[in-house]
Amino acid sequence: MAKTRTESRVNGYPLANRIRASAHDIWLAGLGAYSRAGKEGGRLFERLVELGGNVERTARDQVARPFRLAEQQASAARTAVSETRERFELMFERRVAKALNSLQIPTKRDIAELTKRVEELQLALQSLGGSDTGKRRPRKKTTATRKRPTQRAKPASKPLSKKTTRPRRQSKKAGTRRKAARTATRS
Repeated sequence: MAKTRTESRVNGYPLANRIRASAHDIWLAGLGAYSRAGKEGGRLFERLVELGGNVERTARDQVARPFRLAEQQASAARTAVSETRERFELMFERRVAKALNSLQIPTKRDIAELTKRVEELQLALQSLGGSDTGKRRPRKKTTATRKRPTQRAKPASKPLSKKTTRPRRQSKKAGTRRKAARTATRS
């Protein structure tokens, strides 16, 4: 204690000595912490990385849950929309087919059946008469047109007026024969 009294008497300020001593203690504590961090820094860093990874996983799970739920709902909505669209397409096809049937318009299936029947008839004709119909090129397929019930049927034939009728052309030999026959009957 004697030294403290002498120091305090030298400086004359006992409070300043206390502050200087505590600052020195803080300096030493900082050096100790730095030394310890250097030795245990690797282990401490690894523990902090591990803790950070755990926090990140829990945060991702919390964020991912609503996204997964939304994705499931969107998937369910997509399937519902596609099923509804398929039902509407089927209903539309049925109504169009019904309308075409009521107008007596042949369907693709009807045309295919008729084509098959025509081919069978051609084969039967070939086998019966030996006709060369098989050697001909087949005509391009055309869709049959039917008159609609609202259309009036045209008359089968119109009588021709005298102005529109033309005499038949005859060969020169036939004309000379007639002239000869006329002159023969006159004399």
